[in-house]
Amino acid sequence: HFNIEHNRGHHVRVATAEDPASSRFGETFYEFLPRCVYGSIRSAWEIEKKRLEKQGKRVWSLDN
Repeated sequence: HFNIEHNRGHHVRVATAEDPASSRFGETFYEFLPRCVYGSIRSAWEIEKKRLEKQGKRVWSLDN
């Protein structure tokens, strides 16, 4: 998930509220870490899902 989210998600939305890999002002490391991990995986899934749908492919398939 790292390459997908980092390149197609984080670099597009860096330092915005939609970016799970950017910490919030005043957020502790222990608040940031679970939000970052869960949010990055979820974001990568959505990015890849949209990419496959554009190609007419299913998410749950051998193409993914």
